[in-house]
Amino acid sequence: MSTLEITREAGIACLTLNRPDKRNAIDDATRDALAQAFAGFEADAAIRVVILTGAGSAFCAGVDLATPGHVVQPAGQSSVVSPVVTRPRLTAALDAFAKPVIAALNGVAVGGGLEMALACDIRIASTSAKFGLTEVRIGSLPGSGGTQRLVGAVGRTLAAQMLLTGELISAERALASGLVSELHAPEILMGRAFALGKVIAENAPLSLVAVKKALRAATDLPLAAGFELERSLYGALALTQDREEGRKAFREKRKPSFQGK
Repeated sequence: MSTLEITREAGIACLTLNRPDKRNAIDDATRDALAQAFAGFEADAAIRVVILTGAGSAFCAGVDLATPGHVVQPAGQSSVVSPVVTRPRLTAALDAFAKPVIAALNGVAVGGGLEMALACDIRIASTSAKFGLTEVRIGSLPGSGGTQRLVGAVGRTLAAQMLLTGELISAERALASGLVSELHAPEILMGRAFALGKVIAENAPLSLVAVKKALRAATDLPLAAGFELERSLYGALALTQDREEGRKAFREKRKPSFQGK
């Protein structure tokens, strides 16, 4: 059985983590499959938005702790020298992906599972979902961006509480804190994810990529540099065929036909 299931529909790719018996924990095979899937979506012009979700009652329980570790001590170095982490970040494929990603959080998202959700652009969740970064409970800390992204998502105080206690928060508190933007009954969640994906997929694909780049800059760059990037992206889009088509369609009161050019 594949550790990932992929379906495609009208510009939307739905990527489902498919290890329900392991609460969709990520082993090395799944990690490799995620990288291949996102590389394929990047190269496929027909795909404009991706939905990431989990099979069964969990979104993702993080890294499968049965997977062998990938931390090694450099040869000839003493124990006081920091070891080398040889495995890439769990979010590496998401971090490199240029198109919008919706996380449809159907259940518990903890550890690396929450880190993957934090790397997505939009997060909507089931009312039964719970969230946490529990690494301190096993003598570790989040290693795929969790300490950095959680602060931006929920604020420093709640992020510190979650990180230092390892406790989970409810879906309702996740919504109130801004960790997710919407809550839905479990049976409605995926329908809403596809409806949201459809709205996004109908927009100009070059604009979607540019907006995502600008959004990342809002957290990665100083404000002045972010303004410069925004103006640069705005100028680049002004020269595209899609922008001309969008303006023409508006004048003619019809739906635009964007080609990604």
